[in-house]
Amino acid sequence: MTSDITASTPTGNGRRIPLLGTDLIFGGIDNVFVYPSLDINQLKQALCQTLSLWPMLTGRLLIDGDDYTIEMSDQSIPFVSTENDQLECWPTLPVIVNDAAVIQPFIDSVVCKPDEPLLLFCHMIGDAAANIHFLSDWSRLYQHLEPESIRPIFERERNMWKKENDEFHLSPSMKLIRNGDKRESILARLVQEYSETESINIPFSSAQLAKLQSLVNENNSKTMLTSQDALNAYIIRTLNKHILNNVDDYIRRAYILINFRGISDRLAPAGRVANSLMQMLTDDFSDPLSLKAIAQAIRQTIQETRHESFLEQWLPTADRMMNEITKEGRVNFVWDKNEVVFNSNFKYDWTDRFDLGMNNQCRLHTLGTYKAYFRIFRLNPVRNENGDWTKDIGGAEVAFRIPKDWKNKFLDAWKKDVEENFVNIE
Repeated sequence: MTSDITASTPTGNGRRIPLLGTDLIFGGIDNVFVYPSLDINQLKQALCQTLSLWPMLTGRLLIDGDDYTIEMSDQSIPFVSTENDQLECWPTLPVIVNDAAVIQPFIDSVVCKPDEPLLLFCHMIGDAAANIHFLSDWSRLYQHLEPESIRPIFERERNMWKKENDEFHLSPSMKLIRNGDKRESILARLVQEYSETESINIPFSSAQLAKLQSLVNENNSKTMLTSQDALNAYIIRTLNKHILNNVDDYIRRAYILINFRGISDRLAPAGRVANSLMQMLTDDFSDPLSLKAIAQAIRQTIQETRHESFLEQWLPTADRMMNEITKEGRVNFVWDKNEVVFNSNFKYDWTDRFDLGMNNQCRLHTLGTYKAYFRIFRLNPVRNENGDWTKDIGGAEVAFRIPKDWKNKFLDAWKKDVEENFVNIE
């Protein structure tokens, strides 16, 4: 059943928000949330209230040559609900899945083009943090609670940036943008990689992550490395040690997606609705077989870039470069053979922020795994034999694609490490 939804109180008033180059990310955030039960009418009513706080999501994308703008037009959006009498219960699935046959029918993917509602969360609106902020407000209003105290900020101003440093575009932090390739070439590459690889999902309990973190922090008095640093390092080390036998093929560097909210309230306030992400490349690992050395290189890169002075140079340069590659029909989704990418959602508890009051019972599922591209989410809650729900809050799942003849080798190495409680990891 399809019905039109409008904001309880229209607040867009036709305002236009010019998009930055860093917002030109085509595609959407396609997630499926699963609950024990739902009140559809209550969900719709809460959405109407939420849209009053988020008029950008009832707006439309305007394209004028090379300029992209979102007009907060206060238009209605479609709300579709279907009673499925074919699916007896939701299957037990990992956080990230490649089973499109199960997930795809429940996803109405957004297409970033004029006249399409942006509620489906076109990535041009913002990143995961912005998406979760919206979902959290919706969840809280569904429960008749006040929305988050931090209100969304839609304006994306350039006038507070310093003048661009002409030489900064040559820095390693811009390499991923510089190496952008034509969309057609990237799609062809992904199709070929899909046929040559298989999806892999690996869960790590909170206790296992704590163990890995303790290993990288042994005798390390300078900087406390996080469990995320240790997890990233473990994935790289396992590939280098057990899969990539040729030294020339070792993974030497990693791109880390870093959210720059919190670095500067002037440049990126907490409520900023935009894509506040930097894709930073580490230096070469001093020892590509050392868990600690890899984790230290990752943390060092994060620390070096999370400064207002760096952001003041990075923002105008990335804005210009992203505008340029978009005009040329290129996409920044290319990296060298000795490099990998980590896109982690570990800091975000999606199933807590959008649980609609069903604590530890909401589950998240999504699509999208790629070769040498690691997506990390918190573990879903599970139901035990007694029917009780439990959640390992500090646990994580890593999802990626791997060449078919590597998959069992990787899984065997990981299982062995788990059985030994990682005691032989150096």
